[in-house]
Amino acid sequence: MEIKEAQEMMKRIYYDRDRSRGIDRTVLRTFQELAELSDAIMINASHDEIVSEVADVFAWLCSLANLLDVDLGSALISKYDNVCSRCGKSPCVCDDTP
Repeated sequence: MEIKEAQEMMKRIYYDRDRSRGIDRTVLRTFQELAELSDAIMINASHDEIVSEVADVFAWLCSLANLLDVDLGSALISKYDNVCSRCGKSPCVCDDTP
């Protein structure tokens, strides 16, 4: 599935509910799903559970992008375009130290 297809699927299924919920509460739900993914990783949950949580995070990100009228695929390629957004290299050669 392409990113655009995923975003359109989430829009078809959830856009009316997302719009009613609003951006603030959708951001909150996205953070909650990210926390669930983090928890699953930290407790060494099964691969299937982690896959499910990754899907939830992506679905909520799609919903948020839909509310903000952001095309996720275009945003991603615009920022990264096959190279690191900081050093401009692929693979990245940035120093990870803060």
